[in-house]
Amino acid sequence: MNLSFYWSLLALGSVTPLAAAGLNYNRDIRPILSENCFSCHGFDEHGRKADLRLDVKEAAYADRDGLTAIKPGDLKASEAWQRIITDNEDELMPPPKSHLKLSAEDKEKIKQWIEQGAPYEGHWAFIPPQKQALPKGVGHPVDHFIAQRLKEEGLAFSPEADRAMLIRRVSLDLTGLPPSAAEVDAFVKDERPQAYEALVERLLKSPHFGERMALDWLDAARYADTNGFSIDGGRTMWLWRDWVIQAFNDNKPYDRFLIEQIAGDLLPKRTDADLIASGFQRNNMVTHEGGTIPEENLTNYNVDRVKTLGEAVMGLTLACAQCHDHKYDPISQKDYFQMYAFFNTLSDRGLDGNGGVNPGPFAQAKTVLKTDEVPALRRDIAALQQRLSKPDPKLVSAWEAQQQARLKRAGQNLRAHPVKVLKVSTPNRGNGFEMAGTNGVKLPQVADIAAYDFSMQLPALKEPITGVRVVFHPDAALPGGGWGHGPVERKARGKGKMQSEPPAKGTFVLTGITATAGVIANDQINLHKLEEIDRTTASSWMDNQPPAGALDPRNTSGWSPDVKAQGPVRFTATFVQPVDATRTPFLTTQLVFGNGKSMIPGNFEFFVITGEDDDSDLPPTIRSVLNTAADKRSTEQMAELQRYFAANANEMKRTRIDLANLEERLTALTQSFATMVMDVAAKPRDTFILNRGDYAQPTVKVSAGTPSVLPSLAKDAELNRLGLAKWLTSNDHPLT
Repeated sequence: MNLSFYWSLLALGSVTPLAAAGLNYNRDIRPILSENCFSCHGFDEHGRKADLRLDVKEAAYADRDGLTAIKPGDLKASEAWQRIITDNEDELMPPPKSHLKLSAEDKEKIKQWIEQGAPYEGHWAFIPPQKQALPKGVGHPVDHFIAQRLKEEGLAFSPEADRAMLIRRVSLDLTGLPPSAAEVDAFVKDERPQAYEALVERLLKSPHFGERMALDWLDAARYADTNGFSIDGGRTMWLWRDWVIQAFNDNKPYDRFLIEQIAGDLLPKRTDADLIASGFQRNNMVTHEGGTIPEENLTNYNVDRVKTLGEAVMGLTLACAQCHDHKYDPISQKDYFQMYAFFNTLSDRGLDGNGGVNPGPFAQAKTVLKTDEVPALRRDIAALQQRLSKPDPKLVSAWEAQQQARLKRAGQNLRAHPVKVLKVSTPNRGNGFEMAGTNGVKLPQVADIAAYDFSMQLPALKEPITGVRVVFHPDAALPGGGWGHGPVERKARGKGKMQSEPPAKGTFVLTGITATAGVIANDQINLHKLEEIDRTTASSWMDNQPPAGALDPRNTSGWSPDVKAQGPVRFTATFVQPVDATRTPFLTTQLVFGNGKSMIPGNFEFFVITGEDDDSDLPPTIRSVLNTAADKRSTEQMAELQRYFAANANEMKRTRIDLANLEERLTALTQSFATMVMDVAAKPRDTFILNRGDYAQPTVKVSAGTPSVLPSLAKDAELNRLGLAKWLTSNDHPLT
């Protein structure tokens, strides 16, 4: 399915030879009639006016009470022509109210066409292409056809590109990547007659060839690793993407390319690769939103599949026939829903795909991507792990001095100033929170997860504000007199019933904090003007949930106070640049509690600080090591300091990220993942023609079938997606 496939298509030429003298209906006349006439006088009987069709010759030539719309060779007797040239606006066609108008050139073409006998042709798209004789010429066979057409138009080839330009063009075309300077230099100096062919062969063997060629197909198939609707939650479809890339790199024949994607799950002795391929028609958007109607969603999913099949595979706007017969193409609404029926056998659900879990049906499989990366990945991972296990002593020493200086400055000139909370807002809710004094907020009612924006007025301070502090108070109204509502473990008791089990001591997880300073009060943070946060500290924390976790946007990360702590706990975010309250007297702070299980606080206050934060982001054990003279530290203390440095210091951040990326890549290449696939439900749904395409208005029941304008299914064809796929790839199919 590489370039030879596309060259062969070009070599087929047009379905009918270009008329040397005279007009060609499909090329010159059909576009005019389709644009200006067929909406009222075409295939759609519901939109048809005066019961007149101009899209088929039998109707156009027919005698209608002594009048003929189009009389071959006779302009005077052609009523359609007389309506086109009349000065009477009541009879003019197209009518003025349609806002359609034929140009002088359009009229001349129609005039000549009628004079030449008004010959009709079947739509070129529905006529199987015929291979044309190769015109005389030189160079590649494709150039023969191009040269012939250029000659007819009085044109000539453009000058041949120089070699530097040529390698750039072909590299971008075949791999999507520019050539390196060395590659350009080598090609320019390569004087062999077959240098260009050798270049093309090298690029075709590149793994990037499949990536480049896959791009258009991924777009046509609406590839996405998120669900699209509602909160656009994640899903894994990249195994199908890898299959497409490998199909191009393997030069998979086009019929297999289609069959495996449309019906890979139905193939005899199917492989994991076949099952992955069937994900082609699972790329549609899905939703789990409770306010939607499952039956309507299922209809929308299948509508998407028919639309994609029509546009990506058949080159037809089948979607236009969902609500009525097609206005321009010979596709009826019955044809549409017969195609729809092929996909209405899936076991998918109308509400599915929440929490990053793939909407069903899905299967576990490994990528089919062929790559030699694994040995290099393992080698590079080992090297980075070694670097982290034995960090550079000079880097450790410099970081140690920096942290000791910060600990020494802690609390200098510190003052905490209460703010005035003006408003609390949260998406989709207007209650569940209340003000508590000037700077306090209580959250007596919480959901599973939540994000709150707090609009505040800053105190009139001349000193620069160095950060924002939130103090969380224990509350007798919360479980165990703790700081928060969670974790709430829900256990099912009977069908449809849930019971909440209160925790021994309520706590919370802060998974995100952002802030915006402004000259006016704002209900919500401004994502384009966020105050950059230098670091976060806290009075205590759980070992796996340090204060720095609140700067990681993932809901699995965050800060949570040590449940053994007593009394109030505090969290402080220090800004990179201090805030000047005289210039920006308002601050909006967003706190995100996305960990789930109602891990949300119930009673807290806001302050801003001036001076140096008196808390630390270092665990007590590390602070103890730093406060111990270097020559008096034990071996274990030095090892612990190195481990902490490697795992947390900014100096090693790039190494940690590189390691995580390589480990993720290795996992993707060697482990199994869920991927969305096709299947057949134990009890497939019935398919009906839907009035106006509305899921709630079923009319006549239909079975799977193909459009009547196209070749029929084989007599022994299965009435399922495999039969559909074989029909699409049959030798006599004009569209594929």
